[in-house]
Amino acid sequence: MIQVVIVYWLTIFVTVAVLARVLSRLIKLIAVDWNTNPPRALGKMFEFLERLGLDTSVRKSFKEYAKDLLFFNILLIVVDTVLLAKQSLFFNGPDLPWDLAFNTAVSFVTNTNLQHYAGELALTNMAQSVVIGTTMFIAPASGIAVSFAFLRALKGVPAGNYYRDLVMIIGLLLLPLSLVSALILAALGVPQSFREWVLVENPYTGSFTIRLGPIASFEAIKLLGSNGGGFFGSNSAHPFENPSGLTSFIESVLMLLIPTSLLFTYGEIVGKKRGLSLFAIAYLTAFIIILISILDGLPPLANLIEPRLGYSATLVFNTASILSNTGATASSLLGMKPSAVTSLLLSMFLQAIPGADGVGLLYLLTYLFIVVFIGSLMVGKTPRFINIPISVRIVKLSTVVFLLHPALILIPTSIALLLREYTSFSSVLNPQVYTMVLYEFTSAAANNGSSYLGSLGNTFFWNVSTAIVMLLGRYLPIILFLLIAEDIYKAKRSMVEEPVETQGILFVVFSIVMILILTTLTFFPFLVIGPMMMGG
Repeated sequence: MIQVVIVYWLTIFVTVAVLARVLSRLIKLIAVDWNTNPPRALGKMFEFLERLGLDTSVRKSFKEYAKDLLFFNILLIVVDTVLLAKQSLFFNGPDLPWDLAFNTAVSFVTNTNLQHYAGELALTNMAQSVVIGTTMFIAPASGIAVSFAFLRALKGVPAGNYYRDLVMIIGLLLLPLSLVSALILAALGVPQSFREWVLVENPYTGSFTIRLGPIASFEAIKLLGSNGGGFFGSNSAHPFENPSGLTSFIESVLMLLIPTSLLFTYGEIVGKKRGLSLFAIAYLTAFIIILISILDGLPPLANLIEPRLGYSATLVFNTASILSNTGATASSLLGMKPSAVTSLLLSMFLQAIPGADGVGLLYLLTYLFIVVFIGSLMVGKTPRFINIPISVRIVKLSTVVFLLHPALILIPTSIALLLREYTSFSSVLNPQVYTMVLYEFTSAAANNGSSYLGSLGNTFFWNVSTAIVMLLGRYLPIILFLLIAEDIYKAKRSMVEEPVETQGILFVVFSIVMILILTTLTFFPFLVIGPMMMGG
């Protein structure tokens, strides 16, 4: 059984690598070539945006880029909150409480997609399409845009323009890929309909209604965009979202596709061997996480596991989802064994194997800045990354990015436990309940969105606290990434030999070891008192 799972994973890896290698060439065109020299049709679109009053200059600073991103995202949160809180006015559906509407808006705009509601009960098809569907394009596009600005800094050019990047990423990358993916999923049994409720006659149990909607198109961007929010409350465990083993395989590939493509795009810009080294670091680390997930064995079936998929296929789907920071789940997490839960938490602690669209690459690069700094100190030389000197400020900012994540997880976890907020779903505190609280805030801080709680988390405390964590976990790192990019852009480049060569087998092994050591030292005690004590 374990051998079959490993072969299955290797098949996913090979498929993703082949597709990502091809896609990276298009992404490189969008990120670099068309940034300053767009095709004629794209140029006309930018002229139209100028007439609307948007400044589409490509020579904006990294701080201006950050301001544009924050302004647009905050505006989108406000609009989404109002539309969801007044759904009866706009979409003829039930109004969401303000705290739940705010949590949902923040969740989707930050590319987290944590859901404290069941989609089929709380939202109409129009709300799912107009509010949730639209936001699921904009949120990943924002993350990819930041990675574009960072890649330009590595190349020594200005940040570019956030609004231009948003148009190019959605129009040239996400929309075409989503259209093709939706057609494939619809052909394999995922419904695509604008009918909302359908009456079904059953001669044995009588008539009943089922919920339909534009699910195939919803699923496509959910998976490609590192979104993970389900059309239904049961997410990808629902047969309409993930009907079979074949769709489960395809959806696993879709979740990993864009984050992996960006690793190769990095190679297209700074050197193919460096891109392959980055790919090796991400996926060899991911493989270690996968081995951890199967330490407790692979039963053919377990409680709360969808029978049509089985435990093994469910574990693969859930692991692919968390590795890519998508957060979609093909089962209840309560059905996962402790080793699987441990591996999922480790993936969210890392956020970079390969991580979410755009920001996964940036988390990995900040890890590497720290690794290069440590390696350079070991040989007594000034740290350099490619032909760029790694300044003290870059190291400090990278360290803040690294330390920010555990702070955003552990501080609210401690507050929730001290206030006994777990009583909203359990009367006792044990390793399982502690893990549920830890996982909730880890998922929020990592902008992942997978959750034990689901609609059980629909209380004022959980809605507001996770919304705050999601906001800080998304935008503080993005600001820091752009500050690092600004330093890289301004750095004086010279063809001096790197003290720690940032490519090759030695660099890959050293980076994996250092990344795992840093993560383990930070989080191991919390894993021990949580999932490792839950029992089989």
